[in-house]
Amino acid sequence: LTFFLGVLVTGASGYLAMHCIQQLLQRGYKVRGTLRDLNCPEKVNPLRQLANGDQLELYHITLEDGADLWQKAMIDCTYVLHIASPCEVITDEAIIEIAVYGTLNVLRGASQQHCVRKIKLYISVGYESHNKLFTENDWTNLSWKHLHPYHKSKTLAEKAAWSFMEKNPDVSFSLTVLNPSLIVGPSLQNAKGSSIMIISRFMDGSMLAYPLMKFGLIDVRDAARAHILAMKETKCNGQRILITAETLSFQQIANILREEFADKGYRIPRFKAPYVALWFYSLIDKVALQALSLYGHEDNFDNSKASQLLGMSYQNVRKSLLEMAYDMIERNILPRMKNVEERKRLI
Repeated sequence: LTFFLGVLVTGASGYLAMHCIQQLLQRGYKVRGTLRDLNCPEKVNPLRQLANGDQLELYHITLEDGADLWQKAMIDCTYVLHIASPCEVITDEAIIEIAVYGTLNVLRGASQQHCVRKIKLYISVGYESHNKLFTENDWTNLSWKHLHPYHKSKTLAEKAAWSFMEKNPDVSFSLTVLNPSLIVGPSLQNAKGSSIMIISRFMDGSMLAYPLMKFGLIDVRDAARAHILAMKETKCNGQRILITAETLSFQQIANILREEFADKGYRIPRFKAPYVALWFYSLIDKVALQALSLYGHEDNFDNSKASQLLGMSYQNVRKSLLEMAYDMIERNILPRMKNVEERKRLI
């Protein structure tokens, strides 16, 4: 391989970021990945074990650090994939300030480092559902009373980024924003991100019945590939792009997992949770409380822009869900039950 061009990837140990780094290294890029803690083996070791890892530099910096420090982090980098963001299934308003100011710190740092040509932001979708078809022209309703602070932080961070670009038209770089739906598929490390926690509840017996809701899904490897395509494609400059493969209900997700895992000892929910039952459960379970506000939620997305600009096609998310579940078992995030070694018949 001939190694060329530097890419800064923020939040390097994250679920999506690690897949982006893996694919960048496979394509011959030099990568600098940012971490809050370089002394955490759980985060550092999986990155060091990636193929072509000698072309990966790990760099200590946080979203709270100022533009001058981010400018130094971008030395010799042509592209920036800004993926880092405070993210937990249970969180609070504190993440909003960190996400917004962190994004602005990255942009201000890039404006001082004139080698940067492109910044790609990762902003997940989080719409108040009216059973409509969402496109890139739609924005999260910030006044929605049930809006999760994580999605609010992402929306405010994106708005701040576009405002920065409008106020600073002479910067050396262009901006592209990708808006993926719920990301699923196998992980490259053992941390429990929000997607993993959601799917694990289908498998570990903690979800007694599934709530009535439907979400868009995309395989993490497709999401990473889209980030790299958008990074390189000049037609994407100044664009926000939805990336999603398919919309599935929680009932469909439960059916997919049950078909594969019920005979292996896993208790996959079989019945829909009535609203009143979920309400009672929400009194003692914070995740159920969040699910209550999304009861009846339905995602429907038009992903044609990603097809037109990036040529995106997507893996079957049924396969992604099963690979994700088996990966969680192999990483001991889920208990290993009987007959799990029969994995290969699925995929």
